[in-house]
Amino acid sequence: MINQSIQLSFRQVRGLVEHSLLLFKEMDQQLANRGYEPVLGDQVQTEHGLNIHQTKDSAETLVPHFLSRPYIRKNEKTHDHALIVSVQFTHPLHDAFDPVVLGADIRLKPKVNARKVLESKPWLVKYAAFESPVAKDFKPNGERFSTKPIEEVESMDVFAHPLVDMRNVEDVTALAEELIARHIQEK
Repeated sequence: MINQSIQLSFRQVRGLVEHSLLLFKEMDQQLANRGYEPVLGDQVQTEHGLNIHQTKDSAETLVPHFLSRPYIRKNEKTHDHALIVSVQFTHPLHDAFDPVVLGADIRLKPKVNARKVLESKPWLVKYAAFESPVAKDFKPNGERFSTKPIEEVESMDVFAHPLVDMRNVEDVTALAEELIARHIQEK
């Protein structure tokens, strides 16, 4: 009985990760059609390296809390903004948590190396949505909120939807449009 429960749990986790990877692949295509490219090629980011000498209380980090994928505009010499799509599976500050897909439109401070920031800080969207001072009322209902500056980031507009709402290509297309909406309005 326990063995079957463990097997079912692992199948469900694998299914959740596979669904998330399909979402990222479709988002790559949708954003490529709009002039964006992934910063890290085929890589998906998660927390920093994990250590086998974790305490009992921190062992939960052996399963990633999130997967993240940053994007920048193609063929631009400097990048003052970036986009991030992230799937947050769980968060240690929230006991009851349903997985969400997060979108972030990031404005970088002047003269910042966008690629370096995005490669070294995969936690930016997670922090903005769940840990920053303005995140206390955050809900995954598509409503945007803006953060205060975070290190090399001048501002970040963040929004989220329940992951279960991403059922097909049309849902991901709508997410891509929502992600780049501010840039369409500025032009």
